[in-house]
Amino acid sequence: MMRILDRTRRARLLVAVLLSAAIVLVTIDFRTQGEGPLDAVGRGLMTVIGPIQDAVSKALRPVGNFLAGFTQVPSLKAEVERLQRDNALLQQRERQVNDVLHENEELRKLLGLGQRLDLKTVTARVSGVGPSNFENTVFIDRGSREGLRKDMPVISGSGLVGRVVETSAHAARVLLLIDPSSAVAARIASNGETGVIAGNGGDELRFDLFDAEAAVTVGDQVVTSGYSGGVYPAGIPIGTVVRLEPRGGALSRRVWLRPYVDFTSLDYLLVVTGKGAAR
Repeated sequence: MMRILDRTRRARLLVAVLLSAAIVLVTIDFRTQGEGPLDAVGRGLMTVIGPIQDAVSKALRPVGNFLAGFTQVPSLKAEVERLQRDNALLQQRERQVNDVLHENEELRKLLGLGQRLDLKTVTARVSGVGPSNFENTVFIDRGSREGLRKDMPVISGSGLVGRVVETSAHAARVLLLIDPSSAVAARIASNGETGVIAGNGGDELRFDLFDAEAAVTVGDQVVTSGYSGGVYPAGIPIGTVVRLEPRGGALSRRVWLRPYVDFTSLDYLLVVTGKGAAR
């Protein structure tokens, strides 16, 4: 019992001493106005904590900036949309410029061929493709009112396209050179060997030379031969020899041409109305 009372007394005494010490320290710190022991302890703690606080602040600064950037998202989105619209507009203008340049180049080639061959012509534009799968035809936007008639030759800037087979007041139908029913009198430009060209609906033209022993090689250029009363004037480019068949015992010799004209992308054409200055 006495031991318990002694422990109780010592505990109370310790608490009283600690309280007295705390009161004394507070009083001293207050009176010393910043030079007391508590201030020294505080400065020590700040020396340790200061660098840690600065490092944490630097590490968290990008996160803060990123979060602050969310307040600018609407304006950034609007700027991106504006740039996208400007880019689309520039691409559209570039396509338009390229189309105009291509169109001008085609017209220059077209008029150049007509002038070189001294042909009187009417400029027309392809307005449609023939509806039948059994013939290769296109429609153009010029007709009888512009002086077009049946069997007039039609050319592009690259060479012979075909001939007019039907007209209305302001439109005409053109039978293309590649159609199986098409036939054109032609000759080899280098030596004058003559024959008849026929279409087969594909990428090549059949050329039957009248002379079975005619001299012909791959790469020879072929043009219209032209003759009195014929449909096609002489000298219109047709194509290049790309394949020879064996001579055999036939009375004629057959070779194959690749036409100069791309029949899948016809646009501006010239209808030959006669000899004379092109217009």
